[in-house]
Amino acid sequence: MQYPEFVHAAKEQLGVTTETEVLTISRAFLHTLTDHLAGNAADNLGAQLPAQLLDIIREIGPEDRDQGQRFKLTEFYERVADRAGVDEETGKRYTHQFAELLGQMVTAAELRKVAGTLSDDYAPLFETAGSL
Repeated sequence: MQYPEFVHAAKEQLGVTTETEVLTISRAFLHTLTDHLAGNAADNLGAQLPAQLLDIIREIGPEDRDQGQRFKLTEFYERVADRAGVDEETGKRYTHQFAELLGQMVTAAELRKVAGTLSDDYAPLFETAGSL
C-alpha cells in the first residue's frame, strides 16, 4: 500500500478527516508498539510500511527501539490514548482500527511474528488485524 492509499484508508477506518489526525494516531500506535517490541522487530515491521510510517518508527532511536518494554494490552490502550490526546475508550478504538489497517499493509507472516513476541492478552488486537 502506498502512502496516499494509506491516508485515504486511514481516514475512513479511523473516522477522521485530516492527514494530520491520521499521522497523530499512526504515531501514537507505532510508537507504543515500538516501545513493546524487542530486537529489530519494529524495523522489520516498518520495512513493509509506507516510508512515512517507517520514519515514524525511526523517530525512536535505535538504542530505544530494541528494548522490548513489557506491558499489558490495557496499558497499550492507555499509552495510545495519551499519545493521541484522546480518552481511553477512543484510544482503545484507535488501537484496534489501526491494527486492522496494519493487517492490510503487511504480510500475515509479519503480523504473526509481531504477535508471537507479545503476551497472550494481545490476541484480540491481532485478531482484529486478521493475523491469527
